[in-house]
Amino acid sequence: MGMKVWQELSKNLKETLNLELSPIALGCFTDKSNIIEKDNKVRICRAIIDAAKGKSIQISKENNVCFGASWHLGLRKINNPNIENMIKKFVVEGEKLFSSYKALDNLLSQMEELEDRSNSYFILSPMEKAGFLPQLVLFVCNPEEACRLLTLLTFTDGNMPKIKIGGSTCRMVISYPLATGEANISFYDYTSRKMCNVDRDKLIVSMPYDKFKEIVNSIENCSAGKAKIEFPQEFREFLKNKCL
Repeated sequence: MGMKVWQELSKNLKETLNLELSPIALGCFTDKSNIIEKDNKVRICRAIIDAAKGKSIQISKENNVCFGASWHLGLRKINNPNIENMIKKFVVEGEKLFSSYKALDNLLSQMEELEDRSNSYFILSPMEKAGFLPQLVLFVCNPEEACRLLTLLTFTDGNMPKIKIGGSTCRMVISYPLATGEANISFYDYTSRKMCNVDRDKLIVSMPYDKFKEIVNSIENCSAGKAKIEFPQEFREFLKNKCL
């Protein structure tokens, strides 16, 4: 059996950009057709790195061990005000990621509503191995790789993605793109960077699969892909005369 379309596209992009790690295919499912063997315990911020290194991972509310991720991915709802206040206290006074509860509430007010995924599960897989059509494609990459990806992304229409960098890693690289159809960048929230020993040069670019197809289609004609930068004659003359 030949490679699936997304596997071929992933292979092409990885070779062109000389990516160190594999693009990650992410899917969210409710049926049982894509179930793989579950890990006993999964932390999504770690799972993203492991998937980029070649592992296929399934995560649901049963094997997720990060309480924050349960909420940010929509696997569980927080209906108890006491639990919500306890979490906020941990974020402000424990993690010390915000100067005040007002600052935290301000950030939360800017986030999109979460879909109820309590009966769903996620699968993350290196894209060249993925047996399912991805909903999102994630890249654990360095700044230069991110620059090339985003340049390829804006090449066709010049539309800049509505980047949001605040908030938890999982919410910004999974829930936000799923809810809005936007590409996004996450530098990993600082707690998850420390807990997962994220390399200092790594960040995450995530995008819907349709946008991934666009960047692959731009490879041949964009200088962030394979095209060479050229200087038209009139521009060379302009530069020459200006320098004189």
